Amino acid sequence: MYVPLPLIITLEMAFKSPIGKLMYEKGLRQRLISPKHSFLGTYLLQERKKDPPPFAEYLDILPKSLSDFPIFFTDEEKVWLKGSPFLDQVNEKVEDIKIDYNLICKEVPEFKEFSVRDYSEVRMIVSSRIFGISVNGVKTDGFVPYADMLNHKRPR
Repeated sequence: MYVPLPLIITLEMAFKSPIGKLMYEKGLRQRLISPKHSFLGTYLLQERKKDPPPFAEYLDILPKSLSDFPIFFTDEEKVWLKGSPFLDQVNEKVEDIKIDYNLICKEVPEFKEFSVRDYSEVRMIVSSRIFGISVNGVKTDGFVPYADMLNHKRPR
């Protein structure tokens, strides 16, 4: 069955997903360190489980290896960062992701089916591809398949 690529995948779609609804009801939007990334990340994890995934074409173009993201550097690779404030930032990001993961698991036990590694990977995918967008005049965040592979650094 062919499912065409959506024009966008929005934060509102994540809020309406089974886990997203529970996260929203528990007030996690206000309590997570990175709520947008967390909601969109949990949404992608849920979508990957579906057979077939509704956004299979999009999910297929996402990176398979994230070893070039600093939070996944090996101890040997991190040695090269020793003495740099960047290493502290990397370690802080790892801890922030674990804090958000543990909070989601505590408030939404169904989420425990996903590992902290699964969550960390999807968080990096989200953080490298999320766009601030406007849909029908409403500001939101989400993915724009294919366009999200472009550099969206500010200033433009």
